[in-house]
Amino acid sequence: MATLSEIAEHAGVGIGTVSRVFSGSPNVSEPMRERVLASAAHLGYEPSGRKRPQQAVSQGFVGLLVTFFDEPSALQRFSGLVPRLQSNDLHVVLYNIESPSQARAKLLELPRLTTLEALIVVSLPLTDDEARALTKASYPTVLVDTWGKGLPSVTIDDRHGGRIATQHLIDLGHRRIGFVGEPSDNSFGFVSSARREEGYLSAIRGAGIEPDPALMRHGAHLRGAAKQMTLDMLDLPDPPTAIVAASDIQAVGVVEAAESRGKKVPYDLSVVGYDDIEVAALMGLTTVRQPLVRSGERAAELVLEAMGAKRRSAFDEQLEVELVVRATTRPPR
Repeated sequence: MATLSEIAEHAGVGIGTVSRVFSGSPNVSEPMRERVLASAAHLGYEPSGRKRPQQAVSQGFVGLLVTFFDEPSALQRFSGLVPRLQSNDLHVVLYNIESPSQARAKLLELPRLTTLEALIVVSLPLTDDEARALTKASYPTVLVDTWGKGLPSVTIDDRHGGRIATQHLIDLGHRRIGFVGEPSDNSFGFVSSARREEGYLSAIRGAGIEPDPALMRHGAHLRGAAKQMTLDMLDLPDPPTAIVAASDIQAVGVVEAAESRGKKVPYDLSVVGYDDIEVAALMGLTTVRQPLVRSGERAAELVLEAMGAKRRSAFDEQLEVELVVRATTRPPR
C-alpha cells in the first residue's frame, strides 16, 4: 500500500498537508483536499477503517519538538534519530520552536493530539505541569537533553563536562582561565550552560584559584556574541591565558577574537569548546565530546520500546562525555 510520503510526493505537497487531509482538519482548502485525495486514489491508498480516518494516519508518525533545529548539535542528534525511526516505518513530524510562547502553546496542544504514535522533546526545559500533561497523553514521550518529572530522558552530566574542560587547562598550568557562556536567566530556561559553568567553578576552586568575575562572561549563544565577550576579556589589564566556552559555536567566536587581537591559539590563548560538532575536528578544537549521534539513536530506541510496552516508565539515562584534546590547548608561556 502507498505511504503518506508517496502521496505527498505525488500530489506535490508536504506530508503535513496529507496528514491534515486524512485527519479531517479544516485548515486545508477544498482544492488541496481534492488534490491529495486524488493522489491517494491513484496510488491505491486505503486507510484502515474508513469511518475513522484519523486513526489511520496516527500509525507511523513521531513528533519531534526541538528548539532551533538548524543548530549543528541538533542536526547531529537528528542524524542518529531519524534513520533509526525511518527504518521502523515511522515518519518524523518536526515542530521547530523559536520562542518561549510558541513552546508553551505547543506543549499544551501536543498532548491532545491523537495523530502521533510518540513524541520526542529535545533540549526544551519543561515545567512540572507540562511534564504531567505529556505523561497523560495517549502516546509515550521521550526527552533528550532535558528532564521532566514522570518521563524517560537521555541526558549528559554537564557539570562534569565543564569540570574536565577546566581541569585540563589547570593541569597544563593555566591560572587565569575565562568562561564564555549563556546567562542563567535566559528566556527559554536552558540550564546546560549554567551547569557547565558550575563545573568550571568547581575545578577552579578545587585548584585553590579564586574565581574572577571579570573572567566570566555571559551572552547570546552566537559566535559574534562570544567574540565580543572574548575581546572584552583580552582587553583587561590582566587577560586570561585560557578560555572555556560553553559550546563549540562560542569557542569559534573565542578563536576569532584572539586572531583579531593578533594572538595565536594556543600559544597566546588556549581554548576549549563543548559538544564536538563537526567543525571542532576541522579546526583542531580541543573540546568536550558529548555523544550527540548516540543520544539521537538512544531516543529512537526508547520510543520504539515505549510504543511496544504496556506500561510507561520514567528514568534518566546519562550518556558519558569525554575530553578530546586537539590543537587549541597548551601550557601558558
